[in-house]
This record gives sequence, C-alpha cells and structure tokens, in this order.
Amino acid sequence: MRQKDHFTWTPKRVTAAAAGFYAQHSRDVLHMATALAVFKHYEGLVDAMGRTFGHLSPEGPEGIFPEFYEQRRNFKKMIDDSIPARTEFGLTRCVDSFLVYISDVLTEAMITRPELLKTQEQVALEDVLTHGNLSEFISWAAERRVAQLSFKGLNEISRHVEKTLGLTIHQEEVDWVALKQGVAIRNLIVHRRGVIDDRFKRLMEDSTLTRGDRFAVSHDDYLRIAKSAMKIVGEFDGRIAQKFSLTTLDATAETWYSPGRWGEQEYGDDSEISRPAPEASAAEMGE
Repeated sequence: MRQKDHFTWTPKRVTAAAAGFYAQHSRDVLHMATALAVFKHYEGLVDAMGRTFGHLSPEGPEGIFPEFYEQRRNFKKMIDDSIPARTEFGLTRCVDSFLVYISDVLTEAMITRPELLKTQEQVALEDVLTHGNLSEFISWAAERRVAQLSFKGLNEISRHVEKTLGLTIHQEEVDWVALKQGVAIRNLIVHRRGVIDDRFKRLMEDSTLTRGDRFAVSHDDYLRIAKSAMKIVGEFDGRIAQKFSLTTLDATAETWYSPGRWGEQEYGDDSEISRPAPEASAAEMGE
C-alpha cells in the first residue's frame, strides 16, 4: 500500500478549527503555485507557436518571435528570483495557521468541557460581570487560558494538553521536531528578517549555521514542516473530537477537501515502506 501523502490529504470529518487550518493551507498553496502555473501556460503557447511557424525564419522560432522568447526568459527569471520569498511565505503561513488551529481546538474542548478550566487562578469580578451568561464567560475564560499558553511555546502547550486533556498532540517525534524547527524559522523570519543568531543556532541544533548569515529556507524545509503540520492536525483532530464529543463537519463538501494525491484508496501504515512518491507537483513545490 502507498503511504498517505499528508501534504495533500485531508480527513473526511473535521472540527471547525481543523476546517480553518485546511482552508488556509489550500489558499496558501494555491497562492504559491499560481505564478508558476501562469508561466507554464505562457511557455507552452510560445513553444507551440515556435514549432508551428519557426520554419519560416532562417533563425528558427526565436527569429520569428524574438519578443515572445525574450519575455519568456524575463518571466522565468522573475519566477526563479521569487522562489525564496514564496518559500518563506509558505512556511510562515503554515506555522501560524497550525498555532491558530491548536488555540481554536483547545478552546472548543474547554467550552464543551468547562471542568478543564479548573484552576487556582483568580479572576476579577469585573471580568465575570461583563458577560451576559455563563456560556459567554466560559468562552472568554477558555480563550484567555489558551492565549496565555500560546506565549509559552510548543513544548509547554504539549505538556499542558497531555496533563489536562490526557492527549498527546503528536504521535511521531520526527513530526514534532520538524514543527518546532518550523516555529524557530518562522520567528527568525518575522523578528530578524532571517538573520541567524545564537538562539536560532541552539534551537536548530545545527553547528554549521553561522551567526550573522541569512538563513535560506529551502523547499525541502517548507515541505517537511508543512507535511508534519498537516499530519499532526489530521491525527490529533480526530482524537480530540472523539474524546470531547466536539462537533465535526463533513469535509467532503468543502472546496479544500482532498483525498490525497493518489485519490481514494486504502493507505498503509505510515511506518511501512511504500513505493517512491511521484515528482512533486507544481502546486506542492511552488517553483
């Protein structure tokens, strides 16, 4: 059996939080792939004209359509030059969307099971009275708790979820490591324009990185981190929805739903050896 392609696969039933995550992933991939798709279409048209009419010029296709071939070279350079920016965009958007998913789904769980909010923390009477009923207060308290957690990092969130909800966010350590690296890269891009510092070197555990250099995000980085985020959401969402009886929606009716690159089929366990995946699509690679 083939291994599930988590970059393109989405579950059939998801929570509202996961629906938002998958919709964002779909929009971001489309954005990254659009420029290349348009260029490929233009390139195909130029090649078709060259094959059809090129024999009419002693210099071949470029002799009869020089402006089109020059424009094609210019467009190709623009596409190539924009690859780093598009890759950074894809990675940072994916990490941000994952963090929003965790916040949203934990809020859903706490609203469904208010006892998860039990704590010795004091709340001002004014905060209580500003809400019209108990449901509104519970929603506010849940969002407040999750917001406090979000500032403590992935490991702290993971420990809280395991202790309070009795669930582990991730099942494969390799996916969790990739996601933590994704957060580190995202923070470096957002807060330092990608310039490497000692903290980033420590978080990445990579001695080959040089302080002061600009970190170049590769497509391998983006794909590895995006696949890990998609996989974790797909696995965790089903478990937390089942345990806390969260409302789920039929994802097959959504525009972003995808049965995966290989379509509807029985997938083998992710740990098993599968046949090599086909070349990544333009939408996947963005180049």
